[in-house]
Amino acid sequence: MEGIAPTLKCLLEMETAIQNGTSTRSAIVNYLEHNRRTDDCVRDLADFFFCWEQALDWKSLLRKLKSPQRRALFELLASGLSGQSILSPLVELRKEVAEVCEMEIREKIELLPIQMLIPLLLFQFPAFLILIFGPLLSKLIEEINK
Repeated sequence: MEGIAPTLKCLLEMETAIQNGTSTRSAIVNYLEHNRRTDDCVRDLADFFFCWEQALDWKSLLRKLKSPQRRALFELLASGLSGQSILSPLVELRKEVAEVCEMEIREKIELLPIQMLIPLLLFQFPAFLILIFGPLLSKLIEEINK
């Protein structure tokens, strides 16, 4: 799962843990224990969970998040931590996040041909011009020197 979007990975692991019967709190703790990388999503989730556990203002933390999908995930986790059932909203959110990820991938793929023209123009085209005009220039220089 290394190549997957961090929010989608978190969502999938939370959904799987909740489907297996663990509580939302246990799912979050297990996710944080198994993902100790310096990933933005893991750090944001750790900050959110710390604020929730300490009864701090976690909503102001959510307002600072740039990703609306991550914000929605943390709001769902907050309702799960308060005792509500969140499995069906998690499934719906997973579908939405997967669609957003697919759209981002499509956008990147659409830009790829244009980006691949840059090395062609910078390296291969001048070399091709040298191959074409090199013999002509050497012939011209020989004719001028006579």
